[in-house]
Amino acid sequence: MHSTNWKDKIGIVAGNQLLLEGCVFVRNIIIARFIGAESLGEFIFMVLAIRLFAMSTDLAADRYMLQVNKKQLSAALACSHFIAQVRGLGISAMLLLMGLHNIHDISFVSYALLAGSALLRGFTHQGYRLKQRSLNFRPALFVEGFTALAGTFAIFVVVSAAPCIEAVCACMLAQAGVHTAMSHILSDEKYSAVANWNILKAILEYGFPILLTGIAMFWSMQGERVILSAMMPPANFAHFSMLFQLALVPALVLGRVALTVGLPVLAAQKDDWETFSKSLSGFHTIAYVVIAFFAFFYVVLANTALTTLFGADFKAEITTIFLVGLAQSIRLCRTPQSVAAQALGQTDIPFKANLFRVMAALLGAFLVSLGASLITLLVIACIGEGVAWAAQGALFSIRNRTNTSTPEQLATLQEATQ
Repeated sequence: MHSTNWKDKIGIVAGNQLLLEGCVFVRNIIIARFIGAESLGEFIFMVLAIRLFAMSTDLAADRYMLQVNKKQLSAALACSHFIAQVRGLGISAMLLLMGLHNIHDISFVSYALLAGSALLRGFTHQGYRLKQRSLNFRPALFVEGFTALAGTFAIFVVVSAAPCIEAVCACMLAQAGVHTAMSHILSDEKYSAVANWNILKAILEYGFPILLTGIAMFWSMQGERVILSAMMPPANFAHFSMLFQLALVPALVLGRVALTVGLPVLAAQKDDWETFSKSLSGFHTIAYVVIAFFAFFYVVLANTALTTLFGADFKAEITTIFLVGLAQSIRLCRTPQSVAAQALGQTDIPFKANLFRVMAALLGAFLVSLGASLITLLVIACIGEGVAWAAQGALFSIRNRTNTSTPEQLATLQEATQ
């Protein structure tokens, strides 16, 4: 059994997520500086398309493996590989189809290279993730974080000599190859991809609400960017995207750290509600303190970071900065309860809450079509996040009210339902 030094474990998880999101951010800086804002806008469009399809097909097989019993572990691993291969093929086909139709006037070569990257990642060995069952997060750091770092360095070197999107996409293909190879090296189990129907059915039951949540989450997190990608020129879209990403990167890092560390801890305590409740309360306290610091520093330092990293023309209005930061802060407030719901197997709760956020994005799209401003769109986004937060809290409380009831209250409730 590995050491239970939480400081080290959280540091590894946080370091991995910082590497992943930081590399994405640095990659965008390289594209903006060497190729230009217009090319950056086009590249972000392709990335958004990939993420939409990926989140729309995510059955959370990797999360299922973390909580399945040991007898089913081998079958669950093989089934997760089968699902990953199918997803990789699907994403590749989508990208090739977009390339054939010359979507957004982006070259077919760019789409084809990213299609190859998606196909390679479909053959990733998920065995390295199994080590998270014993709270060993180090393999993920090597497979995910270090390969992203190497890929970002490769992009810098290659784009310095050949400043074009095709060069960036070629590096993404090479990075996918290294990622897949490393996953096989650091996995102890034999690689196999078998669609065991019983396990597949269990994954579908566990992951389908998460899949729906993924679709809702994409639109709740990226809906505004999707809307703006259609209404803005590529250069202007790139300007807003970098402001948005400046808030999204720390939000994603904090959310992933909370999920990676919090899910196995809370899942282990789900049969002891008193301990579970105390852990969740502590989780909330830590989260709110971190969120307060995030919101303050984002508003104060956003323009300094944007102009330093991307150039003076990326400077944004303070109202826009405040609203983007507020929306992401409210979203982060939902994280502890969302992780708790997943630990209890109540994966439909985050999905249902996200539906309110999706409705806000759709309302924003409708108003934009009528000529509404960017500020209006962001205000609606903040309101949508607030409503989703309140809805999630209400759903979680209602679903788990029997756990918090006294014996007398529970007896009364059982009599009323008989």
